[in-house]
Amino acid sequence: MGLAHLWGVLTAVFDKDTLALGQLKANHLCVRFINGSLIDTDREDQLPPVLELATVLPADAQQATILLALPHTYANASNCLNPNEFSDCSESMAVARYAVSLRFDSMENEQYLTCPVARLLRDVQGNWAFDGQFVPPLLRLKENAGLIERLDRLLTQLRAKQARLMRMRRESNERMADFASPDMLPFWLLNVLNSYEPVFRNFLMHADVHPELFYREAIKLASSLLIFSLDHDAGEIPLYQHDNLTAVLPPLFDLLSELLEISLPSQIVAIELKKSAQQQKWTGVFHDARLCEAADFYLSVHSSMLAHQLQIQFPLLCKAGAADEIIKMINQELAGIPLVALSHVPVARSLQPENQYFALDLAHPTAKPMLATGICAFYVPDVLGDIQLELFAVLRA
Repeated sequence: MGLAHLWGVLTAVFDKDTLALGQLKANHLCVRFINGSLIDTDREDQLPPVLELATVLPADAQQATILLALPHTYANASNCLNPNEFSDCSESMAVARYAVSLRFDSMENEQYLTCPVARLLRDVQGNWAFDGQFVPPLLRLKENAGLIERLDRLLTQLRAKQARLMRMRRESNERMADFASPDMLPFWLLNVLNSYEPVFRNFLMHADVHPELFYREAIKLASSLLIFSLDHDAGEIPLYQHDNLTAVLPPLFDLLSELLEISLPSQIVAIELKKSAQQQKWTGVFHDARLCEAADFYLSVHSSMLAHQLQIQFPLLCKAGAADEIIKMINQELAGIPLVALSHVPVARSLQPENQYFALDLAHPTAKPMLATGICAFYVPDVLGDIQLELFAVLRA
């Protein structure tokens, strides 16, 4: 598919020191106009004259878009800059140069072909400064440092989600990584991220591509991520406007970042356990109401005991239940919430190989008081060695 916009800025470098003195001076301009005319001041074209900002901008102006201007050519009139200095005689010319100038969007520009190249903003002291958020019509993505920085941050965010999803995969009997059957959302999300990570990595490594090419791939990623969002729709994807990229690419980066963030919300809720100073007792409070309604609870246990011994002994000796019943369980040797040793870490949790994992059987009657009060407790005797407990819940919805 071809490009619809073959004009714009290749390079636009201005003198910041001169701007501090109230003058606008270009150091290098390489711009292709919409009619195909190419201006390159590092080759045959001359730099435009320096502008005194105080004389060309209103005193109350707060911003101004800088335009590179090229006079229109006319088929039935002279196109020389100073026509009265010449006769009607024809003579060969060794060099013909474009008479470009710097103008502002607030001027009368009907007699010129123009291309925006930068924007000025007035700061609180009343001085002019270049607007780093402005994106002119570009022919190469790399010419805007802000866009490259946003692309780098987006790629970092994408890779973090990708790595998290990779950790959620299980190993099948055929030595192939897969997800558990209910986990279709992580599967499709990982498929999306794996498809676009190389694309965006290539854009970052070879950023001399046209922004329209980047836009096409970026909106494909946004469209794929919209599947996982209830709060956004396709109408929020900005349409491509080559002459107003400031309204296109930065909002698109914002949308992609937000969609990546909400596409994989954390299902894990960590529950802080406070250890009693007198005995091997831990207590935790469920601050999230969802934990009492639709969540599964797991213990991550680290001990000085051998792993296979811990898997057998811990469910037998640990008491789990409501905080106000745990003492009664200990004194009367009553059963608490059953603990089931797990061979695999819960899918939403990253594996800690040195830990053993146990699931709380919430179907047992002793689990009801814990869920009703929203306070849990665990008792572990000293015979199980130096124990560290982590309790976390995995939301079902």
